[in-house]
Amino acid sequence: MLVQFSVDNYRSIKDKVILSMMTATKDKERFFNIRNYELLNSAVIYGSNASGKSNVLSAMAFMRRVVLNKMKVIQSTDTLPHDPFKLNTATQDASSTFEIIFFIGTIKYRYGFEMDTTTVYAEWLYADEKGKEAKLFYREGDEEDYINPSFKEGYQFFDKKNAKIKISPNQLFIWKCDQDGGDVSKSILQWFNHFNVINGVEHDGYISYTMEQMENEDFRNEIIKFVKTADIGIDDIQLEEIDVPNEMLEKLPLPNELKQQILEDGGLKRVDINTYHTKFDEKNNVVGREVFELDREESLGTRKFFKMSAPILNTLQEGKILAIDELDASLHPMLTMHLIKLFHDPKVNTKNAQLIFTTHDTNLLKPHLFRRDQIWFTEKDRYGSTHLNALAAFKDVRKDADFEKEYIQGKYGAIPYLGKFEF
Repeated sequence: MLVQFSVDNYRSIKDKVILSMMTATKDKERFFNIRNYELLNSAVIYGSNASGKSNVLSAMAFMRRVVLNKMKVIQSTDTLPHDPFKLNTATQDASSTFEIIFFIGTIKYRYGFEMDTTTVYAEWLYADEKGKEAKLFYREGDEEDYINPSFKEGYQFFDKKNAKIKISPNQLFIWKCDQDGGDVSKSILQWFNHFNVINGVEHDGYISYTMEQMENEDFRNEIIKFVKTADIGIDDIQLEEIDVPNEMLEKLPLPNELKQQILEDGGLKRVDINTYHTKFDEKNNVVGREVFELDREESLGTRKFFKMSAPILNTLQEGKILAIDELDASLHPMLTMHLIKLFHDPKVNTKNAQLIFTTHDTNLLKPHLFRRDQIWFTEKDRYGSTHLNALAAFKDVRKDADFEKEYIQGKYGAIPYLGKFEF
């Protein structure tokens, strides 16, 4: 489970910002316990356009991508991704720092690194099993490195004479530990695999995952049940495999050998997603079902709700962490609220999954839906730098206050200042 995430010098984030999933008020709902920690089931980030709220989630996705080595850095000449704050001469060529605190079982880990395109300047890992943090390893440029002798999967790479970890400067040490079959490093990489960041606007990007899950009959039934709860008139959803005409295959820019192989294997096929709706006669008696093509005949909101259903259900079933940028895009406020309540319902969210999302929908700023420590705001200063603050940090905000009204009035900042426009 996620405890805290921090980042500095990334895109619009110049100075360090911290997003915490720990409770900061004495409210009695929408949290769960691990050891003596109270962790929130969800967090929402508000802010005006271009205030940097999307960059907070982007920084999480960036760290995940680096930790899982999605860019395949293998050789010493390979470059690392780097996207610093460019509006200041002190940061435009400087390194960026990422740190995350999380639980795996009942063990709390703190892991982070500092890097630019060519070099990992620092990297650290701490573990807390019973309330006291132990340093497993630490590396920092020209300074002496450290590896705890009990951290055996990493200690074998430690040059004790020179007090340095034997690793290329453009690589993370966590990768090296995992390559040698380390249990701790493997569990950390698996944790990052369970931390997913998706875009609520460009939801076509994960339709393949939803379709893949639809092939599992049990999961398909869960998706259908989930979509039915949204009351959008869908009774069933089916995948239909359709043969693509051979003349269409001939027009594709593929090598002739590959086209011939496709024909020998039975030809090219496409998979359509069809929804089924109840059909009535002139007296409103049920006479059957009508088939709609999802991408041609259903609304944008319906398409989005279906395509997001698999990652949301998977997150709830396996106790993962899901971050969604612009969750409310194309969704009715009631549907958005429905998705959020799933994470707040202990009967549904039995494995303490966590949801983090950005939105402009002020209808969600209600005390019955969010605690003060679940609500965050991004705001840019006059120098273009993003700042992140929780509503719980504001003084004199009652737990039953009209959050939406006070936000619109500018009490919490994070709203655009609109100038006068004239021809």
